[in-house]
Amino acid sequence: MAETIRVVEDYKSLDIEAASMGMTLCRSIRQRYPDWRYLIDGDGGDENLKDYPIEENPELTIRSVVHNQMLYQEGWGVGRIKHSLTYSGGLSRSYSRTYAPARHFGFEGFSPFTRPNVIEVAEGIPFIALTEYQVDRLYQLKGEIVSRGVKAITGLSHACISKRRFQHGAVGVDSLRLPTRETDYRKRF
Repeated sequence: MAETIRVVEDYKSLDIEAASMGMTLCRSIRQRYPDWRYLIDGDGGDENLKDYPIEENPELTIRSVVHNQMLYQEGWGVGRIKHSLTYSGGLSRSYSRTYAPARHFGFEGFSPFTRPNVIEVAEGIPFIALTEYQVDRLYQLKGEIVSRGVKAITGLSHACISKRRFQHGAVGVDSLRLPTRETDYRKRF
């Protein structure tokens, strides 16, 4: 945990969990493939497709999510600072928890979801019409879009996997041995 906090220069619990898994992944890839230079990641995919657990934030509703076009890219409240002058919500925090571990292990990261033309397409998605304000339909939408995109580009079928956090795909939620109190991370930071 101390190494992760030092590398990502952050103390938010979920970000430290995800970055710790990223550190482990990058370390393992580097050991197996010492000559690799580039890593492709999915940063921006959740933001573009509004795929965050609404129930974890009491300030959000399905209506506030589908009506705020760039909610997760820019943070809550257009033209306002919500969290701090250093950190915004959503996408910039995602970048720090994947970029820093990758750079620490000598990789250059790239995400196709951050390309301006991809973001422009995402801005045009008719979320209200596709979800009819149903949270479960919003959560299913990303998997369906990704699956169809993979099929269209590669001809391969891609399973629609239920949404979960990166770190929970690596280990079970109950297996995480990291402290969950932000104050513990803040003290280390």
